[in-house]
Amino acid sequence: MKPVVILGAGLAGLACAKSLSEQGKTILVLEAKPKVGGRVSSFRTEKGFLVDEGFQVLLSSYPELKTTVSLDSLHLESFNSGALIFNGERLDLLANPFRHPQKVFRTLSFPYASFKDKALVVSLLLSSQRFKTDTPLGKISTLEFLRKFGFSPGFIENFWRPFLGGVYLDSNLSIGSHYFQFLVRCFGWGKVCLPAGGMEQLPLSIAYDLPKKSIRINSPVRSWTAKEVILESGETIEASQVVCAFDEKMNSSSSGEKFRQVTTYYFTSPELAQLGWEKWLVLVPPRLGMAITHMALISSVSKAYSTSGEPLLSVSAIGSKEVKLSRVTQEVEQVAGKRLGLDWVATTQVPRALPVITGETSGFEIREGVVYCGDRYASPSINGALRSGRMAAESLRFS
Repeated sequence: MKPVVILGAGLAGLACAKSLSEQGKTILVLEAKPKVGGRVSSFRTEKGFLVDEGFQVLLSSYPELKTTVSLDSLHLESFNSGALIFNGERLDLLANPFRHPQKVFRTLSFPYASFKDKALVVSLLLSSQRFKTDTPLGKISTLEFLRKFGFSPGFIENFWRPFLGGVYLDSNLSIGSHYFQFLVRCFGWGKVCLPAGGMEQLPLSIAYDLPKKSIRINSPVRSWTAKEVILESGETIEASQVVCAFDEKMNSSSSGEKFRQVTTYYFTSPELAQLGWEKWLVLVPPRLGMAITHMALISSVSKAYSTSGEPLLSVSAIGSKEVKLSRVTQEVEQVAGKRLGLDWVATTQVPRALPVITGETSGFEIREGVVYCGDRYASPSINGALRSGRMAAESLRFS
């Protein structure tokens, strides 16, 4: 039988391939790079540190995960639920009281949250239960929703904006409010995790479940139609159907599509282990005018990120502006309140980290008989990529 040919072995392509395989269809996944995963990628440095391409986390409560991969196979390690927030002088803790009741008194002293703000957080966690999908995105922005919900300006600027800015890679919080409430549900009732073997364990685990020899790496394509694919090598592959699961406009500067960007810097130092940051996310509000936006001592979350046992800190800066390494280290030490003697480990730049989505999405598209999928057709998230791939596969169920 002619296979369904899927172009791209990122999360959307792999989710599509798994769904089609479960339908009993013959599949062939073509990937241009030497490994699967797309933007969800990790690598091991010469000194034994495990580095993800950009700061990425996995929400265990993403609904698409349970139909795509066994979470047990990922050996997930979880962050604490909440964050340490820099106020310009010190770090204040805001913890999820449902997960960390022992931190409730310290959380109650968070200076930028009124009693009303704290009550509204509980109300938001409860009301978010009905938002079980990441679509529709919502007609008003997250920022407008937060204001209408009643949160104080101080709480928005010192918690919501830095926290969601790291999630959205957009400190303006412009994405729709329904998507925000879906994420609140995922953050509030699930766990924020890292696979023990790095974020790329997610695509690797999905690929492992596919039929043998159904994935061909190092196979860039030159062109395709609904029934045929031509590789850069000149090889022609006939298909029963073609699914394009990568951004076909990636190399086009005039595509008109926009993406959120992030640069992540990785450091080590023995001093990091003495800071008490443990498994908390560290947030830097934009109002402070600093280049860095969020940090995490990821070796505290998963020891596998450092085979030598040395601490590994990830520090992210959103946007396209280049930040000098000296400024990054200076700002990290400003947050820490002490000299750290940081040693640089690696820097990863992800210019197309998340798509900018301004309208409602359909999950996938069909153009000239070719099915197109990816997070840009769903929501800017791992869940969105997986859902888009699954929906693309389901559109071919009876073809």
